[in-house]
Amino acid sequence: MTSDRSKLRAENEALRHQVATLRQELRCLEEQTSLLVNLCVTSHRLHETANRRELLDILREIINNIVGSEELGIFELDAKRSALSLVHSMGIDPAGFQSIPLGSGVIGHTALTGKTFIASDGACPTVTGLEPGLTACIPLRCFGGHVWGVIAIFGMLPQKPALKPEDRELFALLERQAGMVLAMTRPD
Repeated sequence: MTSDRSKLRAENEALRHQVATLRQELRCLEEQTSLLVNLCVTSHRLHETANRRELLDILREIINNIVGSEELGIFELDAKRSALSLVHSMGIDPAGFQSIPLGSGVIGHTALTGKTFIASDGACPTVTGLEPGLTACIPLRCFGGHVWGVIAIFGMLPQKPALKPEDRELFALLERQAGMVLAMTRPD
């Protein structure tokens, strides 16, 4: 009898462990599904208009709703490839961001190198006086992999104090697709 109870306890414990493992796997699958849905929706939204103003608004909505920031600037590299011009912003004072020389500060450095900047990664090019709160800076590539411009993301919303790994996937998608779509639109 004691041996039967021991076997039942062992089986019960093994089943509890299996259930816990399955629950963890389900959570991972749900997170992956959510990420894939967000990436598909983002890609679709980027291609639903050829109107630059609407596309910039869509990018703002994506950053606001998926990343969780209401402070951003979207910059375009000028024809001479010497400076970035602010083409859209939300929650920042646009006056100090109208023109940023290529290579200047984190934003200019991102445009020059084409490398995504994420503040929590640690390595930081020299920050200008306007950039202290910069959370991420994503290059936007157009045809041939050339940088079209950048998205600079500043503070995060209180309910999401830090970037998550899935945000990096979104940034990679924006890097590959947003610049290309923006390059095909005409300024207003």
